[in-house]
Amino acid sequence: MFKRILAIILTVAMPLCFTACDKKYTEKDLPQYESQEFEICGLWAPHEITEEAFRLYKDTGFNIVSFTNHDEQPRSSENQYYLGSKRTKEVLDICKKLDMDVYIAYGASWFNRANEGDEYFDVNPFSTHNHYGEYMDMIKGVHIKDEPVKEDMAGISDTALIEDFKKIYPNAKYIVNLLPFYKTAGGYFDSYTEMLEMHGEGIMSKFENPYISVDAYPYSVNNVDDFILYTYNEIAKCAKKYGAETTMILQSSTGCEFLPELSERDIRQQAYLAIAFGADNLQYYCYSVPEGIEYNYCILNPDGTPSKLYDYVKEINGEVQKFASAVLAYDWDQSIGFSGTEEQTFRMSWIEYDENLEKATFNDAKHFENATSTQDLIVSRFISEEYGESYMFVNFSETVDKNNTVKATLRDCSAVAIYGGEDYSGTPEIVNLDEEGNLTLELAYGEGVFIVPIK
Repeated sequence: MFKRILAIILTVAMPLCFTACDKKYTEKDLPQYESQEFEICGLWAPHEITEEAFRLYKDTGFNIVSFTNHDEQPRSSENQYYLGSKRTKEVLDICKKLDMDVYIAYGASWFNRANEGDEYFDVNPFSTHNHYGEYMDMIKGVHIKDEPVKEDMAGISDTALIEDFKKIYPNAKYIVNLLPFYKTAGGYFDSYTEMLEMHGEGIMSKFENPYISVDAYPYSVNNVDDFILYTYNEIAKCAKKYGAETTMILQSSTGCEFLPELSERDIRQQAYLAIAFGADNLQYYCYSVPEGIEYNYCILNPDGTPSKLYDYVKEINGEVQKFASAVLAYDWDQSIGFSGTEEQTFRMSWIEYDENLEKATFNDAKHFENATSTQDLIVSRFISEEYGESYMFVNFSETVDKNNTVKATLRDCSAVAIYGGEDYSGTPEIVNLDEEGNLTLELAYGEGVFIVPIK
């Protein structure tokens, strides 16, 4: 658990001089945020279509079910999720009993046209397969396409298709999950900017409440992903431009193309990093092990029992929900990085420098002045018309035994409220700054905190 160390310097010659630093702040001095939660789910959904299997899923701290398919299952109405399938209806019934919201699926990559005929993919599929009136309040989104390449964009951005979707699902997310940078660098698009522009203008601009999603998995069998900061930063900037709700998909699978083991702090770093780049929702790949993929384990083991990740994810889901109301009251504005004074990684260069190779800084920050850190550090600024500015700090070191000593200087505030962090109880810690506005934090590997300045 991180330790917050604060030095309050008082002038001995003026013992009767009381400054703002002497004030004892309480929770009554903090903003009263509207109650909100992150939407959190696990991909793939449970294999077994039973109430017991979905209760186990819900107990992980997941509050929504994403209807996604499993690679090697027979491509039939009984085994695949799609608009009109028997499997979709069966699981909707279970989710309704368990009071769980859902994302349903439209024509996933593995759908077999032979099941329903070519007309399934007409430009009015949502009207044609409008089967879910009694479940409409549960349906929070429809999964349209996973990791589309350039050739897919025209179809999923078709105006007639989108208008038909909005007619049937006016309040649901139109879910297109985008490629991370390292995949677009493989030639699927001419550039990452091209992909985001096609998605932004072709899809997000057509919605009053647009949505953006990406999966970037940092712990591959070869190395830790060097590009996740670039991916997240570009996704966050695109979301800001279009006012989009944002989802980050986190890695919770081991073996095959991934590292053989993941620690609780590996999972925590992913969750805090995603939130630091404006994630409104978190998803985990995978919950259950997809059939035909020989992962060591996911959140479940291959036999369907909880793996060691089950308890990690459950703990972290509960932890981040305890400060969701605070962070979701603000909008992501900008993220910058600080290289460690004791140890640093090449990964920081993706966001640490601006286009002129100068050290990146916040534009006209009201409170933040500067920071130093012993390990690499991500600092994000969040803004709200009602509440002003807030900041998030995330230890971005690469190894589990590397704590990060952060020294930050803030201005125009006398104290801060600190939300989140490993073992967060749900009650923010209020810490007075010294006369120079200095604050020291000790962040464990993977740990982050959300900081709200107090006047």
